[in-house]
Amino acid sequence: MKNCQQITQIASDAQERPLSTGEKFQLHTHIMMCKGCRAFYKNTDVLSKMMKTLKKVEGQENQKGGE
Repeated sequence: MKNCQQITQIASDAQERPLSTGEKFQLHTHIMMCKGCRAFYKNTDVLSKMMKTLKKVEGQENQKGGE
């Protein structure tokens, strides 16, 4: 089983690329048991969604500014 440092790396990677089946299994198995990594995973997911939303909003504002 992977340690917390390895799991947080996988959790971060999940925001940038699709995980392999093995990585998904390791991540979800670990976060079921580890409160700290579970919180980290949830926080990275929220942060990633916020950043995507911000990029989208900035893109829309840039399009409006060019009119």
